[in-house]
Amino acid sequence: MQHLTSKRLRAAVVFLVGLMLMGAGSIGSLTNDATVQERKAGGKKGLDPTAAEELRTAGVDKYLGAFSPISSTDVGDGWTKHTFDPDGGNGPICIAGTPYSVFTRGGNPSRLLIFEQGGGACWQGFYNCNVLSEDQEPPTDRVGIWDFEAKDNPFANYSIVYMPYCDGSVFTGDNDVFDPDFGLAIGVPAVQVRFHRGLRNQSAGMDLAKTLFPHASRITVAGSSAGGVGATAFAPFLVRLLYGNQTKLTVFNDAGPVTVNLAAIDDIAARAADWRFGQFYPSSCLDCDDMGQSTAIIKWRLDNDSTIREAFYETDGDLTNRFFLGLLGDPAGFRNLIVTEHGLLNAAHPNRYKRFIVAGDTSHTALQTPLFYSQDANGVFLNEWTSDFLVPLPFWQDIVESPTR
Repeated sequence: MQHLTSKRLRAAVVFLVGLMLMGAGSIGSLTNDATVQERKAGGKKGLDPTAAEELRTAGVDKYLGAFSPISSTDVGDGWTKHTFDPDGGNGPICIAGTPYSVFTRGGNPSRLLIFEQGGGACWQGFYNCNVLSEDQEPPTDRVGIWDFEAKDNPFANYSIVYMPYCDGSVFTGDNDVFDPDFGLAIGVPAVQVRFHRGLRNQSAGMDLAKTLFPHASRITVAGSSAGGVGATAFAPFLVRLLYGNQTKLTVFNDAGPVTVNLAAIDDIAARAADWRFGQFYPSSCLDCDDMGQSTAIIKWRLDNDSTIREAFYETDGDLTNRFFLGLLGDPAGFRNLIVTEHGLLNAAHPNRYKRFIVAGDTSHTALQTPLFYSQDANGVFLNEWTSDFLVPLPFWQDIVESPTR
């Protein structure tokens, strides 16, 4: 077990004393909302079968089992590169039509990290996304969660499936858009079409995970920035459909902007039309709307999956996300947006959805940077909070720092 800091030790003492003072009733209150959800689902754990069928009806699983790598190459440092056949544009491909690759690294076969990389977004008239899979080959710098020698890295011994991001639609899209302006924007005029193949690419990576790590019993789906959006959208459903309900499934969103600025109506409409992610929303998710808040699908998942747990990291001044949301000039509005929308998820499922929101900081993402070990909120370090989340331990808490830090 990781050595407890004095702050965490004090927290443990307070926790235990509280139990003794409040008695058995307090122990009952610690039973997480998974128990309530299980009762609603007739005692079933994990994703409710009716909800799973809704997802299949919506087509979330339409690409599972469709693609296999055509080559697998050792690229050093334990990583293997798996490249998929573009199949004339019908296979997993990047936004400009180039091949897509997924990378794997062996570790503990029972523990698996499925990581989705970030890299902006593209829609009509807005071209700020990573274009090539090759630009995001596995990190060579041993920093953040990629420091496999760090004793305080909770992912140090995990097996890994690493998905580069190059579809421009935060791993959710399934549409082709004729757009000569995109080719001009990336300096390749011959490119006339944007291939938003997010779901296709993600599904190929998930199938690879199941093939190489079939016995993973503890899986974390995580992503940074745009990858954080993908990790909290359809990715957990794909894991459930492939691995089943016996798998202990967690989700970590590292500053993925799943909340949207509803005033930016033109951008919202362009994303909905270009990416067409709304077609995959389950029919009973009445709040799911491609013109609304994407947090609705997270709420639906927590309502219908009794054992999944999800974590959200963000800074309240994140410049990158404020840019993409059109809130560069409104830091207070951005803070209110993330605190409120993610707060609703925490209020609905207080033991299975928690936030780590740092005040007075404009940085963007932390998992892949030294901030993973140095960033703290109210005296709790992010890597320790993550460790508590993964186990889980009673130390895992919802932390939202005051704006007057």
